Amino acid sequence: MLVLACILVGMVLGTALVARSVSEVLGEVPKDRLGSDPWEATLGLERADPFQIAYLPDCAAGSVTRIVLWDENSKPYWEVTGPPTPMATFVVGAAPVGFETVVPYREPPKGALVRLVAFRRAGDPVGLRYREVDLVSGRVVGLPSLTRFSREGFKTAEVCGDDSGVETAGTDQPS
Repeated sequence: MLVLACILVGMVLGTALVARSVSEVLGEVPKDRLGSDPWEATLGLERADPFQIAYLPDCAAGSVTRIVLWDENSKPYWEVTGPPTPMATFVVGAAPVGFETVVPYREPPKGALVRLVAFRRAGDPVGLRYREVDLVSGRVVGLPSLTRFSREGFKTAEVCGDDSGVETAGTDQPS
């Protein structure tokens, strides 16, 4: 009986160690693959020197539990976590109220391709792949194809799910 108990405990510990290793290797969002991001909705991002302000569209509203800014190899430039918190906007690099900093913000190199992702309590992650040069003061940049929106236009734009259309009111294409 003692031998059987020791074997069972060893199997449980071994399984836990393997599961922990696998979870570190297989993140919630896979390694960067150009043009193949798993999120169903886009974040919007506006340059407001010296800050970047992120917007969640109305169709992606939900309680955010984690925000991360990744490089092309899914290594974080910044990461914060917190209790499920409804939010419409946040400042990139500044932890929202109640959130804890996991990885302190460090500025990505000039021209770096980065991904900003917000994880919601319910639903898929919401994200945006961009380079800082894509951002414009006074306009919110979002998908598809880094379309430029007015602030109000982005909040109500059809940028969620399989919907391929974008509300044209309040948008202009990048030059």
